[in-house]
Amino acid sequence: MEGNKTGLQPSTPQLNGEYAEETAELGDIDYPITQLDQLLNDLQGNAAVAAGDDGLARFGESRLRAIRTNALAQSAAAWLAEQALRDVMQGTDAWTGTQSARVLFDHQNQLREESLRWRLLAERAATYLLNPELAREHARHWLGESCARDEYPGL
Repeated sequence: MEGNKTGLQPSTPQLNGEYAEETAELGDIDYPITQLDQLLNDLQGNAAVAAGDDGLARFGESRLRAIRTNALAQSAAAWLAEQALRDVMQGTDAWTGTQSARVLFDHQNQLREESLRWRLLAERAATYLLNPELAREHARHWLGESCARDEYPGL
């Protein structure tokens, strides 16, 4: 995944009551299956990686707002850590080519991917907040799939 050369975070809709401004779509980014992707997927009860984080659709407004707020906070924290690590790594050439440099470079990439994935989760929570019909449709689909896999508790 190419790094963000401007240093700016990707945008996401800002909720203002029932409406959001049009912004760049993060859903078009091709994400690798990372541990964070898998964890978020498993917590939502999605069998395969769900294109729209369908497991979020079943939550009500207050839970979606909390998920969105916390996902944005996680995204910002990962983004700031990635930027700080980039600054540190650019400040020295003494260990370039070492195993430690490789580990730090890999960690920097992981932080970038995590920031984008948390941001995408926040965007999708906002989408369900702003589109209740879409949320109901995805929640019905999620429920059917969960029941078919015996993953839905209480049924």
